[in-house]
Amino acid sequence: MDGLYVKLRRDTVEKEVIYVVLGVNEEGYREILDFFVGGQESAYGWREILQQLYKRGVKEVPLGVFDGLPGLEEAFKAVYPKADVQRCVVHKVRNTLSRVRKKDQFEMAEDLKLIYRSPNKEIALEMFQQFESK
Repeated sequence: MDGLYVKLRRDTVEKEVIYVVLGVNEEGYREILDFFVGGQESAYGWREILQQLYKRGVKEVPLGVFDGLPGLEEAFKAVYPKADVQRCVVHKVRNTLSRVRKKDQFEMAEDLKLIYRSPNKEIALEMFQQFESK
């Protein structure tokens, strides 16, 4: 789940959000489950979209992955209370790199990849410990 801001021409050209909900099928392929255009991204908007998905038959969701928009996790859990939630790695990395000097960003991004692309938890923890010691 993510909101993508694009310039849209209506009466004037304004940036508006396109809400996008992707699902991953049993073969591992991504599918667009829903999208909605308009306004500013909000937890209320996401809740409306999730409720529509539920009404259309998406009754069980094992995992929701999204950014840190305030209220989004609560909106998701209101519709899918049994689902686990995870913060999107891309958003975490972007937020982290925005707090690092430009000259250090590439090296840090490479170090972070070693953590989040690890094949298992043990290796990820080992990579994290190496990262911490730098």
